[in-house]
Amino acid sequence: MKRISLFVLTMFLFIPLIGCGSNQQAGSNGYKDSDIAAIVGDKNITVGELRFLYADQDVLKYIDDAVRVELMIQEAKKMNLDLSDKIDSIKQATATTSLEDIQIDESEREFIKSQARKLDMEPEEYFKDYLEIMSERSMYILEYTSNAFGEPDVNNGEELDEFNKKLDVFLDDLVKEKEEEIEILITQDP
Repeated sequence: MKRISLFVLTMFLFIPLIGCGSNQQAGSNGYKDSDIAAIVGDKNITVGELRFLYADQDVLKYIDDAVRVELMIQEAKKMNLDLSDKIDSIKQATATTSLEDIQIDESEREFIKSQARKLDMEPEEYFKDYLEIMSERSMYILEYTSNAFGEPDVNNGEELDEFNKKLDVFLDDLVKEKEEEIEILITQDP
C-alpha cells in the first residue's frame, strides 16, 4: 500500500516528461512538435513530448524539470534494475483504468479533454497514453529515489517535505555533475 501511494505521489511530483504529438505548432511560441527542446545524454526531449503533458502556454516552463527527470531515469537505468515485471503489472493496471474510474476535480478533467482535443485524440485515449507513459517513468524514478534516499512516510507531511528538499538539492547537484551531457536548446522568454 505504501508503495502504491509513493507511486501515485511520484507521478504528480515528476509530471514533466514524455509523450507524443503531431507536428502542429506549439501555441504562439512557434515551435514545431519535432523541435528539440533539450538533449540529455543521448535522449532528445522534443516540444511535442512536452506538449503532450502541458498546455501550450506552459510548455517552455517545464524544460528544466524535464531535464531533471530524464537524468533520474537515465541514472536508474544505469543501475541495471530489472523493473520489467513491475512495469508490465503497471501497464496492465493502466490498460483497465478508465478516465471515469478516477476521482479528479473538474479542472483536471477539463485539462485532459483540452489536451485530447489539441492532440486530436479521444479523452480516454489521451488519458490511457498519459497514464502508461507516466507509470513507466515513475517506476524508474521510484526505484532510483528509493535506492538513493529510502522511502519517506507519505502520510507524514514534514518527512515528505524534508525528502523533497533533499531530492531537490541532489538533483541540482546531479545537473551540475552532468552538465556536459545536457544541452537546453529552447529557453523560456524572459
